Amino acid sequence: MAGQAAVAAPLCSEQFGSQAARSCCAAADGTLQWEAWGRRWWDFSAALKPEGRDGGGGAAPGAASPLLSRLLTVFLPQGFPDSVSPDYLSYQLWDSVQAFASSLSGALATHAVLLGIGVGNAEASVSAATATWLVKDSTGMLGRIVFAWWKGSKLDCNAKQWRLTADILNDVAMFLEIMAPAYPACFTVTVCISNLAKCVVSVAGGATRAALTVHQARRNNMADVAAKDGSQETLVNLAGLLVSLLMLPLVSDCPSLSLGCFFLLTALHIYANYRAVRALVLETLNEGRLWLVLKHFLQRGQVLDPASVNRMEPLWTGFWPSPTPSLSLGVPLHRLISSVFELQQLAEGHQQPYLLHWDLSRNQVQVVLSQMAGPETILRAATHALVLGALREDGPLPGELQGLRDHVQAQAGPKEESWVVKETHQVLDRLFPTLLKGLQDGGWKTEKHQLEVDEWRATWLLSPEKKVS
Repeated sequence: MAGQAAVAAPLCSEQFGSQAARSCCAAADGTLQWEAWGRRWWDFSAALKPEGRDGGGGAAPGAASPLLSRLLTVFLPQGFPDSVSPDYLSYQLWDSVQAFASSLSGALATHAVLLGIGVGNAEASVSAATATWLVKDSTGMLGRIVFAWWKGSKLDCNAKQWRLTADILNDVAMFLEIMAPAYPACFTVTVCISNLAKCVVSVAGGATRAALTVHQARRNNMADVAAKDGSQETLVNLAGLLVSLLMLPLVSDCPSLSLGCFFLLTALHIYANYRAVRALVLETLNEGRLWLVLKHFLQRGQVLDPASVNRMEPLWTGFWPSPTPSLSLGVPLHRLISSVFELQQLAEGHQQPYLLHWDLSRNQVQVVLSQMAGPETILRAATHALVLGALREDGPLPGELQGLRDHVQAQAGPKEESWVVKETHQVLDRLFPTLLKGLQDGGWKTEKHQLEVDEWRATWLLSPEKKVS
């Protein structure tokens, strides 16, 4: 009995990713006997191992379906699902659906543009078609440069919103291309506007995709995640191309049927995009997510986790007035002061490495950042601004803030605004450490943020002497 127990005792073990480990025992003949692998559909790495490398024993991961294992290896990042964010699979599935719908819509739009420039028309001029194409492309190139300069710094802050907006704008551009042949006199102008919109889509979509790749990569594997996303997109576009070859001959002779197909595909495209963006759970704070967290914290004393906040986050930010104040972080000091007295008045009560100016009548908060301001300071400054915004909102507040709200509603003016800012500094000294700890415990990444911050920094006489985080 003792000899059998000795034989059965495990000598070593191995584990793939986060799956259960398997142990190895010594057989009676001295060989190693490995425990059989568990079955999980994403355990595909062993499908690429040479025969006999695992030392015998049970079947390797993925052996139950070698073909599926090889396909998954081609299209998913190494180490999936542990090497990517938990929302990776749901996002990529819906993103593939929207890419397929967009590919079919794009085929209909391309067919319409080619008809419009005269393909298949013996009377069409080659030089005129070439000129139209060149003007269209030139307009798009200029639009790409201007949009990148105008909105490039804002794409990181609201990646989900811009991702959804870009795809809707792409549908608008394709609709213009489909309708362009119906109005020959305006054809060139229409396709130029369409291509301009598509180039904006290219910039916004590419930039936000890069931002989402940073979120999805969990093992410093951004290149692998981006490469596999490209492979998935290529496969979807290839499928769309094959379906387009079957679809176009059926609808090309009937404009109303072609337009009907386009509207159906557009509806699918927008729905899939919405589901894809809604599936994302970003763990960094932008202004919108910070406002949702802070509002719940002030009303109920609890810090929401990233999943809850992302479900509540509006995806159409910017299309109507926001309840939060207009927040400008990193403004130049000379914009706010023009005399020594104004500097002293602005710095009064500020013990943190930022100066905050609140204009209640304009619902505007401007923040001057010190050279020593780090991510935590910027997060506190943004929280400070949003607390001031909460004084204008309805809903329960802690007692000390409720008193300030009553004061603001009773009398408003520059002196009162400055006094309220000084008082909220003291309130934040008590509330912000609790909020920050709740954020960290809840899974938020507070060492970085997605707040929009300009590059201006300043020093002033009353600046703290040591750098803070």
